[in-house]
Amino acid sequence: MNHAGLHDVRAGFFLMVGLAMLAFICAVAALSTVMRPGRWADRKLV
Repeated sequence: MNHAGLHDVRAGFFLMVGLAMLAFICAVAALSTVMRPGRWADRKLV
């Protein structure tokens, strides 16, 4: 039973790490998408 509990904790830990990485990747992609038009606008202005 202790082994099962440890397995559940480990599975939850890996799940949270995976979700955190996915959220971080989505945040970086969103920031790059938001910043890209500004860079293109600056290039067009120059």
